[in-house]
Amino acid sequence: MTRIRTLIVDDEEGSRHTLRNLLNEYCPQVEIIAFADSAAMGLKMIQEHQPELVFLDVRMPVGDEGFQLLESLDDIQFAVIFTTSYDEYAIRAIKFSALDYLLKPINILELQKAVNRYIKRRGDSDATAIKNLSKDTQTFQKLGLPSIEGLTFIDISEIIRCEADGNCTIFYAVNRKKILVTKTLKYYDELLSNSNFHRIHGSHLINLKHIIKYKKEGAVELSDGSEVYISARKKKTFLEKLKDLKFRI
Repeated sequence: MTRIRTLIVDDEEGSRHTLRNLLNEYCPQVEIIAFADSAAMGLKMIQEHQPELVFLDVRMPVGDEGFQLLESLDDIQFAVIFTTSYDEYAIRAIKFSALDYLLKPINILELQKAVNRYIKRRGDSDATAIKNLSKDTQTFQKLGLPSIEGLTFIDISEIIRCEADGNCTIFYAVNRKKILVTKTLKYYDELLSNSNFHRIHGSHLINLKHIIKYKKEGAVELSDGSEVYISARKKKTFLEKLKDLKFRI
């Protein structure tokens, strides 16, 4: 297995060294590529090294600089495991799709579970993000959606639209099904770009096959009855996309 490129961000030198030693001893899959002793240095190291996994302290040295670091990023392309001596930030950590939340002093078994959870997530993403599943003579294209509960599989054709929710994405599917997914809208925009999905707004990605009506005021009505407005700068490319798909407009 390819080793996990990992960054440790913590303002306490002792905590950085302790975590490094625990990872070296008990999590051989992890490759520590850099350390940072502040949120500002952490941001620099993220931009420079592009880690897969970040162990991030919440308070550096006071306040919630760990969260501020994540909020400064337009798109989070790595998994986050928070490390802290305080348990009051756990709910807020969920908003950032945290892989885990480890309290100091870090328990070895909890650390191993967190790392193994990332390995499983990476494996699921690589192997099952999009699958072509055959049944009789038909082929169904499915998407694996990771959430805090696990992995949900859904037919791509049943996805009506996707909406950004911070660093998460809300999927709206047929039968009023709604799924909160712990990946960004940008990720799914790129993943579904060849499956008749189109980004019509900074916060909205729609399945063109579910369009019922295009309204001249700059909105589309979808098969679930929802209306989504098209941003002014995306309207031209949207109309061109409809023409490419042989929509009559």
